[in-house]
Amino acid sequence: MFPYEDSIDPASVGINPAKLNHVVERFRYQQSFGAFPGGQLVVRRNNQVVLNLTIGLARGFRAIEAKHIEVQQDTPFPVYSTGKPLAAIAIALLEERGLIDVHAPVAKIIPEFACHGKNGITILDVLTHTAGIIEPALYKNYRALTNREHILKLIVEAKPVYKRGTLAYMPWEFGVILNEIVLIITQKTLAQFINDEFSVPLNLPALQFGLAHRPLDSLAYTYWLGKKKVIVANTNVAENFEEINNSQELFDSQNPAFSMVTDAASLAAFYEFLLNDGIARTGKKLLSAETIRRYTTLSVSGWNKSLGTYTAIGRGFMLGTLLPSPYGWWNTKPCFGHAGAFSSLAFGDYKTGMAIAIVTNGNHGLIDFAKRFMPVTNQLRQACL
Repeated sequence: MFPYEDSIDPASVGINPAKLNHVVERFRYQQSFGAFPGGQLVVRRNNQVVLNLTIGLARGFRAIEAKHIEVQQDTPFPVYSTGKPLAAIAIALLEERGLIDVHAPVAKIIPEFACHGKNGITILDVLTHTAGIIEPALYKNYRALTNREHILKLIVEAKPVYKRGTLAYMPWEFGVILNEIVLIITQKTLAQFINDEFSVPLNLPALQFGLAHRPLDSLAYTYWLGKKKVIVANTNVAENFEEINNSQELFDSQNPAFSMVTDAASLAAFYEFLLNDGIARTGKKLLSAETIRRYTTLSVSGWNKSLGTYTAIGRGFMLGTLLPSPYGWWNTKPCFGHAGAFSSLAFGDYKTGMAIAIVTNGNHGLIDFAKRFMPVTNQLRQACL
């Protein structure tokens, strides 16, 4: 049953079975050598599943854990910032309906946001990570994440770290601002809006922000397996990583930087919908092809101050480049998607027509992420190029 259909013969949709098998072997090798305790890998092409792989443990990796859960195809995984493109697509829909102007200042919708020189920052600046706002307290004070007033106050009182227009990935701020915009415009939380406008009509009930009535211990547990110090946006994200990233407060927050919980099958099906020009499997158009292209093509590129690497960004989507990117070694410009923490990646590829989701629960850091994911994504694209 969609999106968990049986895999078809990859050759029937123009994918080399031998090359695809190399991907399976690599993914299994990574898991067996401790890169991650468990994971899911789903590939779709031509509206068909060509690979649906599950492996390892969702919970029970450590001896002290009482509960051992093997990964199934519908096991919900926290995928963190992999949810950012869904927040962007929510804004895209509001823009298409004429309810917002992304070129207008955020302060037009959230007036108090204008303080400390933020009056000129636009919604587009937020979407493209060029607003210059970095507020580590949004992550460190995770127990307050469900307090809307407190979180909004942190954003309102934040002073820009970088000049507007500077490319600096906003791990946490992006989600707070966009959620607040959606809430004010629609009177729905971002989670509710995405569910009503996309998850339900796409028949993807597992594509959710937050727990969505799922018990906390039914989720795959997120493990930190890396060094004691990994800096992202001026913050040591390795410190208390598991405590924060498996907390009830994190998942109950309305921040798409934190709270996306889903499975690889649902993520891949979502990217298939984008590749299908915004048309659901029922034939209903949910979003125009022109809007999708505007959000999934290049807006800004350059050295990213927060990540310490070169990045190319659309509107809420991380894009491929001529240089190595998460989507492969070279010339991945047709790819658009997003990573989550250091453990997950989902994307669509305009050139190959593939929709791919790789979801795991092992985190080491940015360098390890590149070493793990780039060979897999490169082999996947090569299988049908």
